[in-house]
Amino acid sequence: MGILKGTFPALLTPYNEDLSINEKEFMRYCEFGLTKGLDGLFCNGSAGDSQALGLKEQITLMKLCKSVSKNHAPVITGISSTIYENTFILANEAHKLGLDALLLAMPYYYKFDEDTLFEYVKNIASKVKLPLYLYNIPLFAPPLSLKLTQRLAELDNVVGLKDSSGDALHLSHLLDLVPQDFDIFVGREEFYAGALMAGAKGSMTAIAGVFPELMSAIYKLSKQENFKEAMKLQKSILKCIRFAMSFTFPMGFALLLKARGFNFANKSLHPLSPSSLKALEQGLDEAKSLIKSLEKESGISL
Repeated sequence: MGILKGTFPALLTPYNEDLSINEKEFMRYCEFGLTKGLDGLFCNGSAGDSQALGLKEQITLMKLCKSVSKNHAPVITGISSTIYENTFILANEAHKLGLDALLLAMPYYYKFDEDTLFEYVKNIASKVKLPLYLYNIPLFAPPLSLKLTQRLAELDNVVGLKDSSGDALHLSHLLDLVPQDFDIFVGREEFYAGALMAGAKGSMTAIAGVFPELMSAIYKLSKQENFKEAMKLQKSILKCIRFAMSFTFPMGFALLLKARGFNFANKSLHPLSPSSLKALEQGLDEAKSLIKSLEKESGISL
């Protein structure tokens, strides 16, 4: 059923002064990740401001990812929207552009019961032309229970799920309940090594775009069953994750990218408070220091 595996970045979106997408920097960021070991690209997710972008901008990000991939790496795009028609517009454009898969979160704001959510996914899965991955992200959308996920995994064209619950117990039961060929990706960077040991197929995380060298190494070491080294790298990035999450999401990850030499964290689509802007400005030196510390602790050149 599934078609994806390995380490994918939940791509952030850089902006120009006028808040248009900085296309050149986005492509440089994508190219950097692929050359540093990432297995594919994932755009239009939570970290990329997907729910704050218009259809035109989301389609632009799809086009840029496809251009960078040069058909050598798979591209998956988010299609989530509370506007039903927009979900299909994004799915159709992804198919036209030759992308590889779609990612769908449950519609937020409206509180649907599980039978309604089942029909929602069933209807979309039957109409879209690309393989569909589900997105369990309780932080932003209705959570997918184990029972509902098990039902959804039986639908034609539903091939996998990204679990961003951060719940290791939930993930363990999930991996036990779904078919073996149903792809489970982890969406929390703190638990990549553990998720791979439990049987996950890979990850889609913001930190993978910041430190592709480390996250791809965790995957490769785990595939080699060198879990001791994989856990060493996993532990080494925890300080950076805590640092990133201490800022208004996803600006902490953008700040780490800025510390790595990318033109991020200069603008946000969201109106940031003076205190948030000041924290970002003052946090750059700490971000650079953390990267140096990470390089020393992991033994990987950054």
